[in-house]
Amino acid sequence: MESLFESSPTTLNAAKLAEKIENAFKRYKVNMEITHRWSASDRAIFEVKLKGETRETQLLARLSDVQLRLKLPLFQSFKQDYTIYIVASNREIVYDHLPQIFGSPQYRDACKKMLLPYVVGFDAVGRLIIVDLSKLPHLLVAGATNSGKTVGVQVLITSIIYRKRPSCVNLILIDVGASDLLPFEGVPHLSCPVIRDRNKASRVLEKLRNEMERRITIQSSDNETFKKLPRLVLVIDEFPALFVGVEDKRLVKLMTDAVSALLQRGRHAKMHVVLAAQNPTMQNMKVDLGNITGRIAFKCAKRNFSETILDERGAENLLGKGDMYFKSPEFSELKRIQGTYITSSELNRVIQSIKASSFRLSIGKYRINLSDNSSRDMGNDLAVDLNANSHHSKQDVDGRMFAQIMIWALGQNEISCNAVMKAFGYGWNRASHFIERLCEAGIVGELDAKLPRKVIPQTMAEVSEKAKDFLQNCGYTEDMVAETIRNRESC
Repeated sequence: MESLFESSPTTLNAAKLAEKIENAFKRYKVNMEITHRWSASDRAIFEVKLKGETRETQLLARLSDVQLRLKLPLFQSFKQDYTIYIVASNREIVYDHLPQIFGSPQYRDACKKMLLPYVVGFDAVGRLIIVDLSKLPHLLVAGATNSGKTVGVQVLITSIIYRKRPSCVNLILIDVGASDLLPFEGVPHLSCPVIRDRNKASRVLEKLRNEMERRITIQSSDNETFKKLPRLVLVIDEFPALFVGVEDKRLVKLMTDAVSALLQRGRHAKMHVVLAAQNPTMQNMKVDLGNITGRIAFKCAKRNFSETILDERGAENLLGKGDMYFKSPEFSELKRIQGTYITSSELNRVIQSIKASSFRLSIGKYRINLSDNSSRDMGNDLAVDLNANSHHSKQDVDGRMFAQIMIWALGQNEISCNAVMKAFGYGWNRASHFIERLCEAGIVGELDAKLPRKVIPQTMAEVSEKAKDFLQNCGYTEDMVAETIRNRESC
């Protein structure tokens, strides 16, 4: 076969390739012509016009055959404004991983005005697609095993917490059916530890529903206060698993009613819902999906799953490994996108970096309290006791809270009860309690009249071994502690 490329291995001869594509389709009795073409160094884009009685389905059915015949690593079709295009390349297009995208000027420019930036991936012509979750305002993500769904959800969460401080956005993660959200345990943006028990999930969902009503009331009476409230993002992985094996119809109704209410009115309260499922159907999803305008479908096992997600067929024919259809009010048609990728090690490094830096910068004060069923010390309506029958779990959660405060304190020159109250949303009594514990741990000095307490350790060497061991047991390495001290803000 005559070469389709110029002497340079990365230069595509678009004119010659257009002729070869037309001839190849004609061999399979697909009557089409290429009316326009655009080329770059590594790919070409062709505008396609179907002739005679040829249908789009006939062309799509022969794409893989033509690709194989022409030996092209990249050969895909996409539609835009009802026009069919084909993108082709002489080499595999290798897309950047999420951490690499974070460092790009394109990413920084795109995110400047976004409240909840989500790096979706790259379209067929190589354009980076970043959307604002706050404008969707809810999202449904689905796909079969090995389709890329899990990575897609992890990319969504990572995109948000990397760009936004805990004071701007708080997360509630529910992961009953799997363990894909556990890597995010301990990030400062969490309103509570990752929830893996459906009874706890039901109580949190009800609290979120009440919080939505409270916020809507605040907005109508005090808009300035409302503007200062952080956005809340609820992510429920394997949403149908919440209801598997649950015989208590009252519990099922409580959870579905809460989620439905959040989908209906959550956007008015700066609250957003992300539902993920492997094999979604109208029956197992339990809620009206009509209020979810943002849809992502990775490769589906069956046609009816695609119809549930997208309201149309097609996702069953995707290639897998991050290949997706994206549907949103921003696009007039389904958009085919190669999802952004992040490895487990990359995800861990990003999360550890966020843990080390975010406490110094800002602490999300919007918390669902797991150890105290009194809301008066929290300054909000989300204080709920999810561990009423477990003394040990109360101690564990309280320990994690104290570790968060200790890390935060090590990033300050001095602290006070008022500072702790402002950073964490605690009441005076609870803030005083934690400060006394910091004093016992050698982190802050003794009370000096009404002056703020000085933070004692100026270097890592001055942190006691007991404090180091405690922080390490709570997930904070010595490197993270040292970084926090080094980055301490000057007076």
